[in-house]
This record gives sequence, structure tokens and C-alpha cells, in this order.
Amino acid sequence: MSLPQVWLTAVVLITLLLPLQHLARRLTLPDLPVRLAAAALLAWALVSSLPQGLPPDPYRPWVLIADKLLFSYLGIRLLIWLVLELPPALGWQRPPPQILVQLLMLAGSSLATVIVLRELARFDVVGLVTTSAVLTAVLGLAAQEPLKDLLAGLELQFDDVFKVGDFIQVGDHHLGMVVSVDWHDTCLRDVSGSLVVIPNTMVTEAVVKNFCRFGSMGNRFTIGLDYALPPAQARSLILDVLRRNSRVLSTPAPAVRAESFGESAISYEILVFQRPGNLSDLLELRSELLGQIWYALERNGQSVPYPVRELRPRRTPLDSNHPTRLETGERMALLRHNPLFGALSEEELTSLAHQARCLRFSPGEAVVREGDPGQSLYQLVSGRVEVRKQQKGGEVLSVAQLNPGDIFGEMSLLSGSPRSASVQAIDECVLLKVAQDDIAPLLQGNPGLMDELARLVTARRHQLDDLSTESVQAQENQLLRRMQQIFSTVIW
Repeated sequence: MSLPQVWLTAVVLITLLLPLQHLARRLTLPDLPVRLAAAALLAWALVSSLPQGLPPDPYRPWVLIADKLLFSYLGIRLLIWLVLELPPALGWQRPPPQILVQLLMLAGSSLATVIVLRELARFDVVGLVTTSAVLTAVLGLAAQEPLKDLLAGLELQFDDVFKVGDFIQVGDHHLGMVVSVDWHDTCLRDVSGSLVVIPNTMVTEAVVKNFCRFGSMGNRFTIGLDYALPPAQARSLILDVLRRNSRVLSTPAPAVRAESFGESAISYEILVFQRPGNLSDLLELRSELLGQIWYALERNGQSVPYPVRELRPRRTPLDSNHPTRLETGERMALLRHNPLFGALSEEELTSLAHQARCLRFSPGEAVVREGDPGQSLYQLVSGRVEVRKQQKGGEVLSVAQLNPGDIFGEMSLLSGSPRSASVQAIDECVLLKVAQDDIAPLLQGNPGLMDELARLVTARRHQLDDLSTESVQAQENQLLRRMQQIFSTVIW
């Protein structure tokens, strides 16, 4: 071939490599060795461009070696791609360990190098190494550590202790997601996004904890609660918060155990399970649960204790959004705008406002859960909540978003039926809670109020469900009978 034909052929073939690589990626096939192929084509074009007699004959075989070696390496790499990497991509077999691919490439390249050097340069590498005691000793000493890492890498790959994408902890300090395992190193990505490179020998010698091995990831932490809160009540309160969080798995079940008696608090160990992820997922759920436990403690008149080194009483000032800052008059105004209590007298409103409680919930916390017993209604004072309904297939559907002034839970309060939907806080929310025990004295002093409440609740449902007049009347009678059964036990 003439010199222009050689270079034109090389340029055309190199140009065709890019669309081939793009096609392989679109078909989700393993990457082709395009860079090695381009290097081999360039070496062939350069060697073919050398004038006759340059370099001189004693040195010309050494120039040809680069061309032959690159094409040998390319052939070996393509063979490995076809035999080991392509079938798994087509679903014909399981993907081979990456270290096996690397070892075959290394062994094949070494064999090709020895053969090419012996045939073209008349240079016997094997004979030189085996006959030179000094060189053999030097190579043996230099290869000790790489061989250790190589054997450790083989052990990690074939033992299947972890795989790429698993979240693991190596020893006491290295924690992250496995990015790759090659013949020398194991690479992790930690929570800060940094790449952590660990020699394979260190991995095999250390204790390795795989968080993703069994389909769920344990999240264990402790919290200290006041001695005034009995341990049984503390465990019940924490477990209730854990079960209400949608990211906590029900199987394996969460656990709360009293761990120790501290200087100023009882320490409780909390163990929950979540879907496999990384360190960021662990820390995010832990932070979310701690925040929700804080709000649950506040709603129950408790707090997280801390050591006080003063000889005088100290009170933490309440923030501006604290529920107890809502005065009786403000509660009365809220209840007056509630369509269920708008017809109450001033005295009845005052009595109900004294009994109603203001509660605060954290973002993402469940206020009520579908299927749970319901003996209270809520009126939204501030923030937003989302109404969620579980479908037959298990999918959770967002039904509505409620804003300040809206109420929910009135049907469960008056009929004693389970919650028909879940309600979850979107922002930090303050809610006014009215329980059955709060309404019972009003019904005792005002018997006509029961009929009015039944009528209002049924009318509200009529607006939502577009029921017929006969259905509305039937539901009203049914609700009234149910209220009489419930509140007769409450009142008397």
C-alpha cells in the first residue's frame, strides 16, 4: 500500500471506532477496547511510513515490536470481550469476577510479549530471568507485596463476601460503598464523596461488615431519656415513633432496649432496619427518628435531659411556635371556625378550649395511620399535612393536602371506626387535638348537640362523596346510633 493509502485506512478505521463504541453503549454491551485499537492502528501506520533502510537492520526488529505487541494485546482483549464479557451482557451467563478478566489479560499479554520478543528481537526473557540468580531474587522480592494483593483480590472475588454497590465497613475506620475490586485494591466511596483506596491484603486481614448482605440494613443508636419517664412508657413511646416512620421496615421488627443508667438519664438502645443503602441513608434516617422522638416527647410533656451544673433552677425559654403559647382565647377562635363546633355557646367553647391540646409534629412524621383506632380529631393550626391512602396493590396514593384551618379525623372521633387514611406532616405542624373525653361533658349538658354533630358530619361526607338524600339520612341515623353507644359509655 502507498503511504497515503496507509494513513487513509488508519484514519477511517479509527473514525469508525467511535460509532461502534456508541452503538455498544446503546445496546448496554461492555465497552469495546477502542483506545487500544486506535493505538495499534497508529503504530501500524507509523511503522508502514518508515522509509526503506530506516532504522538500520539490527534495530528494525525492535521498531516492529511495538506494532506487533499492540496488535497482540488487541487480539487478546477482543477475545476476552467476546468470550467473558459479551455473554453476561446478553443474559447467557453470570458476569465473571473482574479480577479474572484482569488476570487473563495480564497472562495473555505477558505470553504475547515473550513470544514477540523471542521471534522478532531474538531476545529470550524467560531464559534471562531463570539463568540470572540476582535478577530472579530482585523480581521475587519486588513481587511479594503485589502477589499478596493479587491472592487477596482473588479471595475477595471468589468468596463473594461483598460486591460492587454494597455498603461495607472495613475495620474500624473505613466505611463506604464498594466502587471496584481489582487485582490490587478495593475502592470505596465514603459519605463525603471521596474515593478510599484500600489494598486487598488490608481488606482480607480486617473485619469486614457488609450492611447489605441480607436485604435490610440495621441502624443502631442510643438516646437518653429522663428518669421521671418509666422505662415501659419510654419503650412504648419510642416504638410508636419507629412504627409510624414509613422508612423503618416492619420485618425485621424494630427493637428498643434499656441499655444503662447514666448520670442524668436512662440510655435506651434503638435498633431499626431499613432498605439497603449507604452511610448517608443511615444518618438521614437516624436524624429523622431522633427529631420525631423529640416531638413525641414534647407532646407527652417530656424532654431529653441534660446535665445541669448550676445551683439554681433554670428554665429553657419557649420558642415562639411552642404549642403552649396558644392562649385559651386563640383556641376558642380556632374552634369557633370549626364547622362542627361553630354552634356551641361561649361557655361550651371555653370548656372545650381548656380540654383541647395543642401538639407539634416534625416534618415527615405520621399524625395518624390508616387502620389505627381513632378517638380524636385534629384541626391544623400551622403548617401543612398530606392525606395518604394505601391501595389494594400496596401502593400509597396521595389523596389531598390540608392547610391551616382544615380538620380531619372527625368520623373516627364520633363513630369509633378505624382511621380511613394516614395523615403525615409536610412541614413542622401545630395541631389542635380534640378527644372523645373532651366532648363527652358537652354532650351530657346539651343532648341536642349529638344530633347536630351527626347531621354536620354526614352533610360534610355528602359533599365529599356526592351521596343521595336517602343515603345521607341512613348514614346520619347510623352515625347517631353509634355515637349514642360510644358516648353513653364515656358519659356514664
